[in-house]
Amino acid sequence: MTRDIYYNTFQSQLESARIDELFDLQLKYLWIGYLVIPVWITLKNLIITLCLQIGLLLNNSKLKFSHTFRIALTAEFVFLLPQLIKLIWFLLVKTNYTLTDVQQFYPLSALNLFNIENLSALSIYPFQTFNLFEIMYWIILAGGIKQALNTDINKGIKVVFSGYIPALALWLLCVMFITVSLSPAT
Repeated sequence: MTRDIYYNTFQSQLESARIDELFDLQLKYLWIGYLVIPVWITLKNLIITLCLQIGLLLNNSKLKFSHTFRIALTAEFVFLLPQLIKLIWFLLVKTNYTLTDVQQFYPLSALNLFNIENLSALSIYPFQTFNLFEIMYWIILAGGIKQALNTDINKGIKVVFSGYIPALALWLLCVMFITVSLSPAT
């Protein structure tokens, strides 16, 4: 993020000196974000592994936790693609943008089917979450489970849909609840 992006975002709300302070503060604590990323990815994959283990249990199957974790971690790489597309988009296509533009842009998501100004803040995250890469993630998870159990893909799909998908739906509901709680006017 550059200083120009901060000015594009906040110039109508803050004085120049305050924008510079915000940018400098963000630069000062940038290293914390780099430390949090591996912790967040590990925690996320542990939770997804637990969800898949529940799906396996509900489908009368067993798989070692470490093997399921490896499947979840491998599937996680699919989410690098939208970040790469986002980077290319803002470097080459839309070069004049705000922080809000970056936060609300998610390539190949259901959000792209709507005019974002016409949506409530409550619906933005669910529409971002339902995207082509999320579906690819489900398929990779199901394929990994199929391969690990040495069974057909239907078994993998059943595990994903009985373990991961309900947890994803619960997560979306929690985020929507928090969104409503923080900004009740939406």
